[in-house]
Amino acid sequence: MSQQVSVLGNKKLLFAIGTLAVVIVAIWLGSRLLSNNNKETAAVENETTAAISADPSGNQILISPQQIKQVGIQLQSLGQPSSDIQATLALQGQAQWSPTSKVVLTSPVSGVVQQVLVQPLATIARNSNVLTVSSPELIQIQNDILQIQAQQQLAVQTLARERKLFAEGIIAEKRVQEAQNQMQRLSIDLAAKQRMLQFMGGNSGNGLSSVVYVKSPASGSVESLQVSAGQYVETGAVLGQLVNSDLPLQLVLQASLADSQYIHIGDSVKVEGCEITGQVQKIAPALAGNTQTQNVIVQMNANHRCLQVQQFVKAQLQSHNPTARAAWTVPSTALTLKEGKNIVFVHNQNGFAAIPVEVVGNNQQYSYITAAALKPGMNIAISGVERLKAVWSGFGAEQAPTAAAQ
Repeated sequence: MSQQVSVLGNKKLLFAIGTLAVVIVAIWLGSRLLSNNNKETAAVENETTAAISADPSGNQILISPQQIKQVGIQLQSLGQPSSDIQATLALQGQAQWSPTSKVVLTSPVSGVVQQVLVQPLATIARNSNVLTVSSPELIQIQNDILQIQAQQQLAVQTLARERKLFAEGIIAEKRVQEAQNQMQRLSIDLAAKQRMLQFMGGNSGNGLSSVVYVKSPASGSVESLQVSAGQYVETGAVLGQLVNSDLPLQLVLQASLADSQYIHIGDSVKVEGCEITGQVQKIAPALAGNTQTQNVIVQMNANHRCLQVQQFVKAQLQSHNPTARAAWTVPSTALTLKEGKNIVFVHNQNGFAAIPVEVVGNNQQYSYITAAALKPGMNIAISGVERLKAVWSGFGAEQAPTAAAQ
């Protein structure tokens, strides 16, 4: 019996030893596998951090092509630099009548507006009737003309009689000269009164009439009428305003102070959605107080139905600005500042190199740069620049996306 107990005890001991050995082997294999995984992960992380980190030289950012794509960095190739910067500015504004197309309609006499014959915005021809004015002045001058004409007829008869008497030797020649002078004075007075009547819009051939027809001095359209029937007006009072709708319009565009430095008289302007073009005619010397923008007056070269008065427009202005040195035109997003210097990132086989540049001009969209290190054909980053600057400055390398495994 004691022998059977001893054998059973030995079996249990061997089983326990075997189980312990299996557990130890399992723990050892698990630790080795975990250690290898950690090493592989660390290797990948170190590879990623090194691939998008700053090089010890201080100007190079190491980044792989896959990571450039993942980060979303866009590139632009540099062409040939130019000393004539051609800037395209996008400006907004409004169309208006040109000052040369506007005609003011005034009253030639004092009186009461009797009838308005046209409506605002109506199209009218030259010398067409716009309104009528009843004026006592017209009756007075017509009456003066009739009296002078009667006196002139009497003067003609007197001059004929004096000449006959002088020929018979009855009177002196002085009487003839006096009659001739009287005839000339009456002719001058009659001509002056007739011109005044014509200026007032009356007609001496129609007898006495107090009504004056105010006529359009030019063909076009009625922009506004400032009087109504029954209203009393003085001589020279403004009755309304006409415009010659056949003449080209003007644009009043707003430019920021940064953009206005590139705008010159004569620059070409094209309205969005319209084929006609114009040129910059005038640039306001001061900024508008409420918008802090500068008004740019553009005279269009032709008239077209695509452009109407008071229409809000978007226009592209082509400006030329000569510079002392040749420069490249790049998007303003390609530039970043560090320690007071403007920097662009130039793509190379290892990633990007930070190149200091000099800015010779800029506006809201583009900057004009020059640097001895820049050459035609180089590619510069125009987006993702702030991400590159952060890595270059020593920040954000650990957050860089992992490159895809090859």
